[in-house]
Amino acid sequence: MRREKDDIELGMLLKEHQPVAGENEWFTRKVMNRLPERRRSIGWIQPVVFAVCFIICGLSWAYLLLTQDYNVIIVKDVVAFGITLIATFVLLWQFIQALLFSD
Repeated sequence: MRREKDDIELGMLLKEHQPVAGENEWFTRKVMNRLPERRRSIGWIQPVVFAVCFIICGLSWAYLLLTQDYNVIIVKDVVAFGITLIATFVLLWQFIQALLFSD
């Protein structure tokens, strides 16, 4: 973009009449506290953690289904199934959320 003489004069006029910021040692800290947090890129840790969690979840399902006595169902079996089911859904939800909302 080409700057004309009027643009340069207007810029100089605005710089001359610009208010001077006062000395306030808390200004920078206040501004920085209001900014959103920086997203730290961890890189390889998140996929490794998800892989380990999926392996643990798969092993839990395998153990639950292979050691199940289908003739008698007790409260322990129902609780174990419920906890494993909830853990699987939470893990899948977190994985999908990480895929959709990652930068």
